[in-house]
Amino acid sequence: MSRLHYFAREAAATLLRMAKTAKDPAVASGLIQRAADLKDRTGELPPVDVETMDEQPSKPLTRN
Repeated sequence: MSRLHYFAREAAATLLRMAKTAKDPAVASGLIQRAADLKDRTGELPPVDVETMDEQPSKPLTRN
């Protein structure tokens, strides 16, 4: 893991910890968004297309 990826991962973890303790939902949401942006920039997570996720039918969790 390169230093840049390590730093981005640590910064994202710090932002998530800060969001967890934030009292204002808008602040928490902003911190979570910034953490997600950091992870996207480092290429650790594949980008997710939210629009296509909504179109897919939900699968049952158990078989009946």
